[in-house]
Formats: sequence, structure tokens, C-alpha cells
Amino acid sequence: VGLGDLLLFFGLFRRIEMLNGSYTRVRDARPCPVIWGWLQVAEVLHLGNSRRQGYEWARYHPHFNRGADPNNVVYFAQRQLEIDELTENLPGAGTFSQFSYDRQLTAPHAENLSTWDLPGWFHPGDNKKPLTYHSDMQRWQNRGDRTELMAVARGQEFVLDCNEYPEAVQWARDLIWGRENEC
Repeated sequence: VGLGDLLLFFGLFRRIEMLNGSYTRVRDARPCPVIWGWLQVAEVLHLGNSRRQGYEWARYHPHFNRGADPNNVVYFAQRQLEIDELTENLPGAGTFSQFSYDRQLTAPHAENLSTWDLPGWFHPGDNKKPLTYHSDMQRWQNRGDRTELMAVARGQEFVLDCNEYPEAVQWARDLIWGRENEC
């Protein structure tokens, strides 16, 4: 991950509703992974075994409080998002305030949370490198103009090389740009 790269964050969410003045889970609503935010990298800070000067304002961050770890990295966001010919001023990092089916990863018909419904171009055919941790081609299925992925249990650090998947840039832009069309 380097300067200008775009990170999309996802987590496991469940629908809620307001009952008697309190939020509560919607009965029988299944949890599902949903993309909840983004960050375009402006600076990569390798903390490793040392603590850099000039970042006192960030000392509260958990990565500043970890022990010695050569893989301890903090990513700082750009002030404004820079994707293709994006003309509107959008922040370089943000969260989506509401749910949108466009950002739901679990396939609507899926019996388990790990069955993801993705755009068709996500399929790693034509000798393209697949999403990291997903090199087993049995995890991937073409479903018309969609791709179904049996996502691995490993957490949140999947990387897709946009040089091999240029459609990913427009897809990510549309996810962020369309944030005002949330449910």
C-alpha cells in the first residue's frame, strides 16, 4: 500500500430499528459485511521500533501505543479524494452515514456471510492476480454479469491491484460518489 492508494473499509453490520426510544437489532435480520468507509493514502508512517517526532496529536491512536513491531504502519489521508476526473470536492477519507445495497458484500441469496456478490470484472480470469488471500480459483464463480466469491475467513486486509483491474477505479469512485444515494 502506497501513496495515492485507496483503502475501502468493511465490517460486519446488522440492521437496527428504533423501538420505544432505543435502537435494537431487527429480529431475524442477518448480519453481513458492508463497506463503511474509505481513505486515500497521502502519507505512510512506518512506526516500527521508534516513535516519530511531530505526530504528538496522534499519540492516542492504538498504533502509536503498540510495542516494537516492524509491520506497525499508520496511513494518513489526503485532504481531497483524487480519482480520475472527479470534479467535486470530496474528502480523502470518510464514512458512509447509512446503509446501501451497493456496498453490501454478502450476496442477497447467500446462506452464509462469506458468499460475496461482486461486479463481474472482479473475476480473476485471463491470468490476472486475484484479490489477495483468494488465489484458490474454486472460490470464484461467474454469475452472468456478477462474480460470486467465497471469501476467506481472514479479516480486513485484502488487496486488489487496479493495474490489473482498471474497472475497480470507477467502481470505487461510484461507491464514494454515490454516498448521497444511501437508504
